[in-house]
Parts: sequence; C-alpha cells; structure tokens
Amino acid sequence: MTSNEDNPPITPFLRSFTLVETLVLVFAGFGLFLFPKATLSIWPWQMAPFNTRFLGAIYLGAMVPVGLMFFLGRWSPTRPVLRAIFTFTFIVLIVSLLTSRQFDFKFLPTWGWFALYLSLPISAGYHLWLYRSMPTSHLNPVPGNWGFILKSTSLIICLYGLGLIVLPGTFSSLFPWKLDVFHSQLYSATFITGGVMMFTISKHATPAEFIATGLTEATFGVFAILGLFIVDADVHKINWAASNTLLWLGSIAILAVLGIALVVAGARQIPQKK
Repeated sequence: MTSNEDNPPITPFLRSFTLVETLVLVFAGFGLFLFPKATLSIWPWQMAPFNTRFLGAIYLGAMVPVGLMFFLGRWSPTRPVLRAIFTFTFIVLIVSLLTSRQFDFKFLPTWGWFALYLSLPISAGYHLWLYRSMPTSHLNPVPGNWGFILKSTSLIICLYGLGLIVLPGTFSSLFPWKLDVFHSQLYSATFITGGVMMFTISKHATPAEFIATGLTEATFGVFAILGLFIVDADVHKINWAASNTLLWLGSIAILAVLGIALVVAGARQIPQKK
C-alpha cells in the first residue's frame, strides 16, 4: 500500500479550492444533464439540447476525479487530475476570450464564468509548479501493454482535440449533430484533457491514478451516449444510420470501455488486507 510518506498531502488551500470546484461541477453536471431548462436560465450563453446534455456529460466526467482528489487529499491521485484541471480550464479560458462575442457581459453569470476559468488555471498552474519536485517512489511501473494503449489513445484524442480547434468545421463533422465554431473549440478541451490524463499515467502510476483516469473516461462516455439518446427521443433529429453517427458512438463507447478497464486494472493493483 502507498505510504503517507511517499504520498504527501496536498496543500489545505488546494484541497479547499478543489471542494469549491467539485460543488460547481456537481451543479453544472447534474444541472445541465437532468434539469437543463432551469440551469440554462442562469448559464452564460444559450445552448441547443444536444450541446446542453453533452456539456453536462463533460462536467459529470470531470466531477468524479476532482471529487476523488478532494476526498483523498494526497498527491496521488492529484498528479494526473491537477494536470487535467490545468489543461481543461486553460483551453476553455483561451477559447472563451477568443470568442467573447458569444457572451453577454451585462449578464452576471458571464462574469462568474470568466472569474472561475481565470482562477482555476492559475491555481492549478501554481500548484503544478509547487509540486514539480514531488517524490516518485510511490509510482508503480505501468505494464507495457497498458503503456502502449494509453499512449496511442492519448495521441489520437489529443490530435482530434487540436483538430477541433484548428479546423472546427472539418473535425466537428464527426458529431451526430451540427456544431458551431465556439462549441467545437470548447469541446476540444475535453479530448485534449483526456489525452493528458492518459499520457500522465502511461509510464508510472498508482492504482488510485488508474482509477481516477478510468472513472473520468467511463463517466463521460456513458453520459455522453445516454444524453444523445435522451435528447433525440424528444427531437428526432439524429440519423442513426449515418457513418459519422456510428463512428461517434463507437469512439465514445471505446473511451467508456477503456475507462472501465482502467478502473478494474487499478482496483486489482490494490493490495488486499489480510
């Protein structure tokens, strides 16, 4: 079992800040997914039903590892989660600034959005620098087959995320519904962040880091697919036989299955109490 000496606690400030972030993710994730009409009334911009549920799935996927980071309060599993927080929030901040016309600055939640996405990457970036010399003796070598899977998947989804930023019209055509430039670039953060988490644990990792990464991908994947079915049951706009729809469903399902496999692999690495 990883000792507390090898796996030191995170700072009280970071843990408190993570609690706030967890509560925000709970509100945003469950709000957008389960109560979209009520949540959209205080959201910084207007969204169509498919984007609402998909963004809810993104936040639900983020809620799990961030909540785990708060609950455990130690460098593992904070190591990949903190990198994910910085990556996601920094990309969202840049996209929001470059597409600020999307926002109504007379609407108070808009200022809350920018305050949140300015403070989060600053906090995460500072703590990544603070913990740059953290011990690595508690990290286990990752088996070669898992290393290959994680690195190759990381590369693919990072490249796809970059494509959503650089060529949003082309790469967003994979989605079963039409995306505008803003949402294409916003969603790039999800794929790049997932890639960063996977690459972080691709060489050395603890069981908790495997589980945190797996729960992220599994939760996002399950809710993303579920959201598509829920919305289309009402609006009937998805062409289920279209090649892009089938490819999108297959890709998200693979991420979900990979996430479940990571959780199982991580759980098997935890020593059993005698």
